[in-house]
Amino acid sequence: MNFERWFLIGFIIICIFALWRFIPKHKWRDAWVLFLFLQVITWPAGLFTVELGWIEYPTQLLPNTNSYNKSSFSFEFFFFPVVAIFFSLYFPRSKHWLIIILYYVGISVFFTTIEVLLEKFTALVKYIKWNWYWTFITVNIALFLNDSAYKWFKKGLKQVQMNEK
Repeated sequence: MNFERWFLIGFIIICIFALWRFIPKHKWRDAWVLFLFLQVITWPAGLFTVELGWIEYPTQLLPNTNSYNKSSFSFEFFFFPVVAIFFSLYFPRSKHWLIIILYYVGISVFFTTIEVLLEKFTALVKYIKWNWYWTFITVNIALFLNDSAYKWFKKGLKQVQMNEK
């Protein structure tokens, strides 16, 4: 197994540990909603960019899947949704608008920087007709859509107290 696959395995383990450690038990349902909804956004967007030849993912964790789905399973179905979970669960909703903009920019810069470093130093991502600023823009849009859907989902929920015996 090459370095890239070991990197993906290590990063998956780190993400699972972070979810287990930093998501409170009472927020697990919210985390699942965020995780699954972002996949609804990233799957068609990832297929679109790959099929148009803008970006490639030469090394996959599951290489046989690359023959029929050339988007990145690891990035679009796991890593980015994990980032979106933390983004929305720790969102500074009651803060000043400037703090909120800095929060968006900070998370987007974090994710974009990781992708740029992976593109430059590994065989995990290859930009063809893509640039870092497209990642930055699309990450912001996806996070906004995902958080908006999360707020909509939370609006309809009512807290129920359970009597424990």
